[in-house]
Amino acid sequence: MKVIGTMQTPDGGWRVEVVRHASGSRWYRVVHGDNVIDYLTITRVAELLSQAGIDLSDLAEPAA
Repeated sequence: MKVIGTMQTPDGGWRVEVVRHASGSRWYRVVHGDNVIDYLTITRVAELLSQAGIDLSDLAEPAA
């Protein structure tokens, strides 16, 4: 598995990663503190973030 993209909230408290498997399949991962939720669709990512009061448009690429 390889992380091929990352977006996060401005404070870095919530992170969304795009993960690619060697087989070519892709999914999303949400990371919040010690909690990691894997194998998500973008729809499910949006639902989880919404429940936390976060809109997808709140996410940005991490500063380099």
